[in-house]
Amino acid sequence: MDVSKISTFKRLLGMRAFVATAVAAALMTAPAAASARRPAWFAVSSEAACMANDNVNGFLRANHANVLRLILSPEDAPAGAGAGCVEDAYAAGFRVYISLQFNNRLTPNQVAAYVGRVLPAYAPYVWAVGVGNEQDLSMPGAYGQGTMSLSRDGRTAGQNYRTVWNAVEPVLVKLVPRAIRVYGEFSPWGFSATEQGFAHGRPPGVQAIAAHCYHTKVDGLLQVPQDAAWAASKRLPLWCSEGGPALPRRTTPKWIVPDSWASWNAAVGKVVARSPDLKMWGYYYDPAL
Repeated sequence: MDVSKISTFKRLLGMRAFVATAVAAALMTAPAAASARRPAWFAVSSEAACMANDNVNGFLRANHANVLRLILSPEDAPAGAGAGCVEDAYAAGFRVYISLQFNNRLTPNQVAAYVGRVLPAYAPYVWAVGVGNEQDLSMPGAYGQGTMSLSRDGRTAGQNYRTVWNAVEPVLVKLVPRAIRVYGEFSPWGFSATEQGFAHGRPPGVQAIAAHCYHTKVDGLLQVPQDAAWAASKRLPLWCSEGGPALPRRTTPKWIVPDSWASWNAAVGKVVARSPDLKMWGYYYDPAL
């Protein structure tokens, strides 16, 4: 998330009680058969507030979360952004899950070196580490993934990501040997990139597959049962590490299906009921959605 949204986020925090009640409802009110297999982990991202080192533990509790997820961009990670927020969450008993976004122009060895520089500041607290965040996308400017596509040089985003993973995974083993190593984290319509990375064998050290499960017009939320079954075929759990409803408003992105809280909860409940191999659900609080 763009840190410029921090002030907007703080202005909208008055909505948190309503948001918290609604986002948990789909999992808490699922039918009995579905609730028996409800994901064990519920990850919540209060990205802008956490990056500002606010204590977000109250927001996590209100959402019935047991995991704090934080995305670290290349611009923010070297400065130790969010380290205080992470430490507070860890001290309060929450699991800490960090996704390390990287600039797509970097070579695999450069990404590994970047991870080696920034991860030690968070290493004492992390329970899980994801390599990348929506690396199949590019940005109009240098922030985040940068302007370069990961699909290049005659290779798909999934193939190039696998090469990055191969370089970064040994760094994770060295610095955070007990942390769960999470593969994927592609955009809601990018799960095929995860599958591409397994085409010529299982990537080393993968312990979980992450997907972003927004209600998009292509793939996303409604594809979760198939994605979870695919992950299970590799003997890996699927984590929906990021998601949330796009409430109807003028700025609703064209790629996402507008939802009310009721329609979102109903859709999530159906997906969870059909996804016995889904082990994490995630909520990304974005004032723009």
